[in-house]
Amino acid sequence: MRPALSALALIVVAVAIGVGVFLYGGANAPSAVGPVPVVGTNIPFTELASGAQSSVTRRTNYLIISTNQLRELWKLIGASGSLPSVDFTTHSVIAIFAGEEPTAGYSIAVTRITDGTSRDVSIELTTPGVSCLAAETITTPYQILKVPLTALPYTHQDTATTTGCLQ
Repeated sequence: MRPALSALALIVVAVAIGVGVFLYGGANAPSAVGPVPVVGTNIPFTELASGAQSSVTRRTNYLIISTNQLRELWKLIGASGSLPSVDFTTHSVIAIFAGEEPTAGYSIAVTRITDGTSRDVSIELTTPGVSCLAAETITTPYQILKVPLTALPYTHQDTATTTGCLQ
């Protein structure tokens, strides 16, 4: 009987402490009805390369954080000329690829980069309209950018647009 009485007393004390914390412990805690919107800071970026022909045939994004990775990326796009100079202690490189498309007139471009709780990259994927006369050649659009280094996680948002060709 003694152990049961001790257990009951312990439960009563735990409930009393819980009620006290619930009623009085949150007096200094901020209250919120919903998520607090984070206004993003616009981040500058510099285009290193863009084009319509690469060896990347699927829609993908890459974050490049070293000269060796940049060298491999340069091979993926078949770039001629020297490797761009990037100080990876202060910058990183992002590469966006639209994947394989059936005709000319497709493109991909970063329209904005903002920092908040994450680094959000806004990407616009453009397709030719039905009235466009586009060369029937396989294209693989891409863009490569240099951006300031961050510890924030990256996210992206794709927006699709269509080009109108009749005027």
